[in-house]
Amino acid sequence: MEKSQFLLYNEILYQLSSCRTVRALSQTLLNQLKLLIPYTYASLIPIRTEGGELVHGEPVSVPGEFARVEKTWGERTDQWYTLWLSHAPEAMVIRDRDILRDGRFSSPAYDSCFGAYAIHDCMQMNIVHAGQVMARLALYRTKGEDLFSDEEVFLLRAFGSHICLAWYNCLFGWQTGEEAGGPADLARTHGLTRREEEVLELVHQALDNPAIMARLGVSRSTLHKHLQSIYRKCGVSSRWELQKRLK
Repeated sequence: MEKSQFLLYNEILYQLSSCRTVRALSQTLLNQLKLLIPYTYASLIPIRTEGGELVHGEPVSVPGEFARVEKTWGERTDQWYTLWLSHAPEAMVIRDRDILRDGRFSSPAYDSCFGAYAIHDCMQMNIVHAGQVMARLALYRTKGEDLFSDEEVFLLRAFGSHICLAWYNCLFGWQTGEEAGGPADLARTHGLTRREEEVLELVHQALDNPAIMARLGVSRSTLHKHLQSIYRKCGVSSRWELQKRLK
Protein backbone atom coordinates (compact mmCIF):
# COMPACT_ATOMS: atom_id res chain seq x y z
CA MET A 1 0.00 0.00 0.00
CA GLU A 2 1.41 3.41 -0.99
CA LYS A 3 1.75 6.16 1.59
CA SER A 4 -1.11 8.17 0.08
CA GLN A 5 -3.36 5.10 0.19
CA PHE A 6 -2.39 4.42 3.79
CA LEU A 7 -3.24 7.97 4.84
CA LEU A 8 -6.55 7.84 2.99
CA TYR A 9 -7.31 4.43 4.52
CA ASN A 10 -6.84 5.85 8.01
CA GLU A 11 -8.93 8.92 7.22
CA ILE A 12 -11.79 6.72 6.02
CA LEU A 13 -11.61 4.63 9.21
CA TYR A 14 -11.80 7.83 11.26
CA GLN A 15 -14.81 9.05 9.30
CA LEU A 16 -16.60 5.73 9.71
CA SER A 17 -15.99 5.63 13.46
CA SER A 18 -17.41 9.16 13.78
CA CYS A 19 -20.84 8.21 12.37
CA ARG A 20 -23.69 7.73 14.81
CA THR A 21 -26.59 6.87 12.49
CA VAL A 22 -26.99 4.40 9.63
CA ARG A 23 -27.98 7.23 7.30
CA ALA A 24 -24.80 9.18 8.07
CA LEU A 25 -22.71 6.02 7.82
CA SER A 26 -24.22 5.11 4.44
CA GLN A 27 -23.42 8.48 2.90
CA THR A 28 -19.98 8.65 4.48
CA LEU A 29 -19.05 5.13 3.37
CA LEU A 30 -20.15 5.63 -0.24
CA ASN A 31 -18.49 9.03 -0.56
CA GLN A 32 -15.22 8.12 1.15
CA LEU A 33 -14.84 4.68 -0.39
CA LYS A 34 -14.96 6.14 -3.89
CA LEU A 35 -11.69 7.97 -3.17
CA LEU A 36 -9.87 4.67 -2.61
CA ILE A 37 -11.84 2.30 -4.86
CA PRO A 38 -13.32 4.31 -7.75
CA TYR A 39 -16.74 3.26 -9.02
CA THR A 40 -19.45 4.65 -11.30
CA TYR A 41 -22.49 3.41 -9.39
CA ALA A 42 -22.85 2.10 -5.86
CA SER A 43 -25.59 0.98 -3.50
CA LEU A 44 -26.03 0.08 0.14
CA ILE A 45 -29.07 -2.11 0.70
CA PRO A 46 -30.16 -2.44 4.35
CA ILE A 47 -31.33 -5.89 5.44
CA ARG A 48 -33.56 -6.72 8.40
CA THR A 49 -35.23 -9.83 9.75
CA GLU A 50 -39.01 -10.07 9.88
CA GLY A 51 -40.72 -13.26 10.98
CA GLY A 52 -37.50 -15.20 10.48
CA GLU A 53 -37.12 -13.96 6.89
CA LEU A 54 -34.59 -11.48 5.53
CA VAL A 55 -36.13 -8.34 4.04
CA HIS A 56 -34.22 -5.90 1.80
CA GLY A 57 -34.93 -2.25 2.58
CA GLU A 58 -34.73 0.92 0.51
CA PRO A 59 -31.31 1.20 -1.20
CA VAL A 60 -29.05 4.20 -0.68
CA SER A 61 -27.29 4.76 -3.99
CA VAL A 62 -24.79 6.96 -5.79
CA PRO A 63 -26.13 8.64 -7.82
CA GLY A 64 -29.46 8.78 -6.01
CA GLU A 65 -31.60 7.80 -9.01
CA PHE A 66 -29.71 4.49 -9.26
CA ALA A 67 -31.66 3.31 -6.20
CA ARG A 68 -34.75 2.79 -8.37
CA VAL A 69 -33.20 0.09 -10.54
CA GLU A 70 -31.39 -1.46 -7.57
CA LYS A 71 -34.73 -1.80 -5.80
CA THR A 72 -36.35 -3.33 -8.91
CA TRP A 73 -33.56 -5.91 -9.11
CA GLY A 74 -33.82 -6.66 -5.40
CA GLU A 75 -37.54 -7.41 -5.69
CA ARG A 76 -36.89 -10.28 -8.10
CA THR A 77 -37.30 -13.57 -6.25
CA ASP A 78 -35.35 -15.65 -8.77
CA GLN A 79 -31.95 -14.04 -8.26
CA TRP A 80 -30.25 -16.74 -6.20
CA TYR A 81 -26.89 -14.99 -6.42
CA THR A 82 -28.08 -11.82 -4.68
CA LEU A 83 -30.09 -13.76 -2.11
CA TRP A 84 -27.17 -16.08 -1.37
CA LEU A 85 -24.86 -13.21 -0.51
CA SER A 86 -27.51 -11.52 1.65
CA HIS A 87 -27.90 -14.72 3.69
CA ALA A 88 -24.18 -15.40 4.12
CA PRO A 89 -23.43 -15.55 7.88
CA GLU A 90 -20.01 -13.91 7.65
CA ALA A 91 -18.74 -10.80 5.88
CA MET A 92 -17.12 -11.51 2.52
CA VAL A 93 -16.09 -9.64 -0.62
CA ILE A 94 -16.75 -11.12 -4.05
CA ARG A 95 -16.74 -10.07 -7.68
CA ASP A 96 -19.53 -11.35 -9.89
CA ARG A 97 -17.09 -12.78 -12.39
CA ASP A 98 -15.38 -14.83 -9.68
CA ILE A 99 -18.41 -17.07 -9.15
CA LEU A 100 -20.55 -16.57 -12.27
CA ARG A 101 -18.94 -18.02 -15.37
CA ASP A 102 -20.69 -15.73 -17.84
CA GLY A 103 -21.48 -12.96 -15.35
CA ARG A 104 -24.98 -11.76 -14.64
CA PHE A 105 -24.61 -8.75 -16.94
CA SER A 106 -25.42 -10.72 -20.08
CA SER A 107 -28.61 -12.30 -18.75
CA PRO A 108 -31.98 -10.98 -20.05
CA ALA A 109 -33.23 -10.49 -16.48
CA TYR A 110 -30.25 -8.36 -15.53
CA ASP A 111 -30.34 -6.43 -18.79
CA SER A 112 -33.98 -5.53 -18.20
CA CYS A 113 -32.99 -3.70 -15.00
CA PHE A 114 -29.45 -2.45 -15.62
CA GLY A 115 -29.05 -2.50 -19.40
CA ALA A 116 -29.21 1.27 -19.77
CA TYR A 117 -26.26 1.71 -17.39
CA ALA A 118 -23.68 -0.28 -19.43
CA ILE A 119 -22.41 -2.04 -16.30
CA HIS A 120 -19.80 -4.74 -16.87
CA ASP A 121 -18.28 -5.39 -13.43
CA CYS A 122 -19.55 -5.54 -9.86
CA MET A 123 -17.89 -6.05 -6.48
CA GLN A 124 -20.05 -6.73 -3.44
CA MET A 125 -19.69 -7.13 0.31
CA ASN A 126 -22.28 -8.29 2.81
CA ILE A 127 -22.28 -6.40 6.11
CA VAL A 128 -22.56 -8.85 9.02
CA HIS A 129 -21.54 -8.57 12.67
CA ALA A 130 -21.96 -11.11 15.47
CA GLY A 131 -24.20 -13.19 13.20
CA GLN A 132 -26.46 -10.19 12.53
CA VAL A 133 -27.01 -9.61 8.79
CA MET A 134 -27.46 -5.86 8.33
CA ALA A 135 -26.77 -4.73 4.76
CA ARG A 136 -25.12 -5.40 1.42
CA LEU A 137 -22.71 -3.08 -0.42
CA ALA A 138 -22.44 -3.17 -4.22
CA LEU A 139 -19.93 -1.25 -6.35
CA TYR A 140 -20.31 -1.10 -10.14
CA ARG A 141 -18.12 -0.15 -13.10
CA THR A 142 -19.23 0.41 -16.67
CA LYS A 143 -17.91 -0.63 -20.07
CA GLY A 144 -14.62 1.07 -20.89
CA GLU A 145 -13.50 1.12 -17.25
CA ASP A 146 -11.04 -1.28 -15.64
CA LEU A 147 -12.36 -4.37 -13.90
CA PHE A 148 -12.11 -4.42 -10.11
CA SER A 149 -8.60 -5.65 -9.35
CA ASP A 150 -7.34 -8.15 -6.79
CA GLU A 151 -5.78 -5.24 -4.90
CA GLU A 152 -9.15 -3.49 -4.71
CA VAL A 153 -10.76 -6.68 -3.43
CA PHE A 154 -8.05 -6.79 -0.75
CA LEU A 155 -8.66 -3.14 0.20
CA LEU A 156 -12.40 -3.68 0.62
CA ARG A 157 -11.75 -6.81 2.67
CA ALA A 158 -9.39 -4.81 4.85
CA PHE A 159 -12.24 -2.40 5.56
CA GLY A 160 -14.70 -5.21 6.11
CA SER A 161 -14.56 -5.67 9.89
CA HIS A 162 -14.50 -1.90 10.45
CA ILE A 163 -17.54 -1.33 8.22
CA CYS A 164 -19.45 -4.16 9.90
CA LEU A 165 -18.68 -2.94 13.42
CA ALA A 166 -19.52 0.68 12.55
CA TRP A 167 -22.86 -0.41 11.07
CA TYR A 168 -23.63 -2.57 14.10
CA ASN A 169 -22.84 0.30 16.46
CA CYS A 170 -25.05 2.68 14.50
CA LEU A 171 -27.94 0.21 14.67
CA PHE A 172 -27.50 -0.88 18.27
CA GLY A 173 -24.46 0.43 20.14
CA TRP A 174 -24.93 4.18 19.99
CA GLN A 175 -28.66 3.93 20.71
CA THR A 176 -28.40 1.77 23.81
CA GLY A 177 -24.98 2.77 25.12
CA GLU A 178 -21.70 1.20 24.15
CA GLU A 179 -21.54 -2.52 24.30
CA ALA A 180 -20.13 -3.70 27.62
CA GLY A 181 -16.61 -4.90 27.04
CA GLY A 182 -15.73 -7.28 29.89
CA PRO A 183 -15.14 -10.95 29.01
CA ALA A 184 -18.43 -12.08 30.59
CA ASP A 185 -20.37 -9.33 28.81
CA LEU A 186 -18.85 -10.11 25.41
CA ALA A 187 -19.38 -13.82 25.93
CA ARG A 188 -23.06 -13.28 26.76
CA THR A 189 -23.63 -10.76 23.94
CA HIS A 190 -21.99 -12.88 21.24
CA GLY A 191 -23.03 -16.33 22.37
CA LEU A 192 -19.61 -17.73 23.26
CA THR A 193 -19.34 -21.21 24.71
CA ARG A 194 -18.08 -21.69 28.27
CA ARG A 195 -14.65 -22.77 27.00
CA GLU A 196 -14.47 -19.78 24.63
CA GLU A 197 -15.30 -17.49 27.55
CA GLU A 198 -12.44 -19.05 29.52
CA VAL A 199 -10.07 -18.37 26.61
CA LEU A 200 -11.41 -14.81 26.34
CA GLU A 201 -10.78 -14.20 30.05
CA LEU A 202 -7.15 -15.32 29.71
CA VAL A 203 -6.69 -13.12 26.63
CA HIS A 204 -8.08 -10.28 28.76
CA GLN A 205 -5.37 -11.07 31.31
CA ALA A 206 -2.78 -10.60 28.51
CA LEU A 207 -1.57 -14.21 28.63
CA ASP A 208 0.18 -15.42 25.48
CA ASN A 209 -0.80 -18.60 23.67
CA PRO A 210 1.65 -20.97 25.42
CA ALA A 211 0.44 -19.73 28.82
CA ILE A 212 -3.21 -20.19 27.84
CA MET A 213 -2.48 -23.68 26.52
CA ALA A 214 -0.80 -24.61 29.80
CA ARG A 215 -3.57 -23.08 31.92
CA LEU A 216 -6.38 -24.86 30.05
CA GLY A 217 -4.47 -28.02 29.12
CA VAL A 218 -5.25 -27.75 25.41
CA SER A 219 -3.16 -28.16 22.28
CA ARG A 220 -2.04 -25.35 19.98
CA SER A 221 -4.52 -26.39 17.28
CA THR A 222 -7.41 -26.53 19.76
CA LEU A 223 -6.58 -23.07 21.09
CA HIS A 224 -6.36 -21.76 17.53
CA LYS A 225 -9.85 -23.12 16.80
CA HIS A 226 -11.24 -21.45 19.93
CA LEU A 227 -9.63 -18.12 19.04
CA GLN A 228 -10.89 -18.20 15.45
CA SER A 229 -14.41 -18.93 16.70
CA ILE A 230 -14.20 -16.05 19.18
CA TYR A 231 -12.95 -13.66 16.48
CA ARG A 232 -15.78 -14.70 14.15
CA LYS A 233 -18.52 -14.36 16.77
CA CYS A 234 -17.22 -11.02 18.06
CA GLY A 235 -16.73 -9.60 14.56
CA VAL A 236 -12.96 -9.01 14.81
CA SER A 237 -10.04 -10.37 12.82
CA SER A 238 -7.14 -10.32 15.29
CA ARG A 239 -6.21 -10.52 18.97
CA TRP A 240 -5.36 -6.81 18.89
CA GLU A 241 -8.89 -5.93 17.76
CA LEU A 242 -10.35 -8.28 20.36
CA GLN A 243 -8.33 -6.72 23.17
CA LYS A 244 -9.56 -3.28 22.13
CA ARG A 245 -13.10 -4.53 22.77
CA LEU A 246 -12.19 -5.74 26.25
CA LYS A 247 -12.30 -3.15 29.02
